[in-house]
Amino acid sequence: MEVEPNRLLEPDVPPPVTVVTADPAASEDLLRRAALWDRAIQERDEVAAAQLLAPEFALELVQPVGNVMSREVWLEVMAEYVVHEWEVEEQIVDLDGDYAAMLRRVRMQATVMGEDRSGIFVMSDLWRRLDGEWRVWRRHSTPLSAGQLGGPTSAPEKSR
Repeated sequence: MEVEPNRLLEPDVPPPVTVVTADPAASEDLLRRAALWDRAIQERDEVAAAQLLAPEFALELVQPVGNVMSREVWLEVMAEYVVHEWEVEEQIVDLDGDYAAMLRRVRMQATVMGEDRSGIFVMSDLWRRLDGEWRVWRRHSTPLSAGQLGGPTSAPEKSR
């Protein structure tokens, strides 16, 4: 897809989206649900978020430390997840039947439980269509430029 250079600088223009699917109606519905989830996160709307998550939802991290956060814990943390800015810079959507993968690069400024979580993140959202509704089953999030979790750390000493 070709994008005009000035289009990327316009704040109200959505980011380029590459959608791989043979079902345009399903991809439109998925993108609508993804926008609702983004809004629920930004507004810290636990009720709206709960309606968009699969019962088995989990947030899974491998960097900077491995961690798996269950649906229940993630919803509890939402109240302390303050998003100051959120910009989806790029996204690719692959859809196959009742399963979809959404790969995104997101620039955000946020505070989570009082600690800065600002930076650029690569997020993979795995969606499943359950009872006719798209629901997020897994989110994998990797910071590209965010600070370390849990405060400053020192480099490990080299063995001699």
